[in-house]
Amino acid sequence: MSEPRTRGQTITVSQAAALLGRSDRWVQGLVKSGYMDRAQRGEYTLVGVIRGALAYYEDQLSKNNKAAVASRATEARTREIELRIQERSRELIPLEDAKAVVGEMAALVRAELAGLAARYTRDMEARRALEEVIDGALERIAGAADKAGAALVAGSGDLEAERET
Repeated sequence: MSEPRTRGQTITVSQAAALLGRSDRWVQGLVKSGYMDRAQRGEYTLVGVIRGALAYYEDQLSKNNKAAVASRATEARTREIELRIQERSRELIPLEDAKAVVGEMAALVRAELAGLAARYTRDMEARRALEEVIDGALERIAGAADKAGAALVAGSGDLEAERET
């Protein structure tokens, strides 16, 4: 029977490779890279093999995490460039500009409709009735504009669906 392995027991490169599920060359590469030390020619301590393999995999994990962070940063820069290109080609406008145009149009509609009843008739009863119709229309327009503005702020791209609700 073999003796139980102790902390300082040595194993061959083939045994280390079998333990780690890798090839002899892979183990030798870890030694060459400084992850493992030889106990003597062709032999390594069991603890050294395990610690070396762990250190190697921790380094790989760290490198992968750094690569993922760099990839996300690159994707963010790419997205920012795409947005600038869309803005320059007039496919995209800032939210504040869109809200300003909607506000100016609403003010223009309100100003045009404000004097319509007086221009239409001198009959005070008919004028009040027409003003009520115009006020109702302006309130509906204002409500629709508020919903559309909220949809823009929320980032909802489907303004048609917002109008139908």
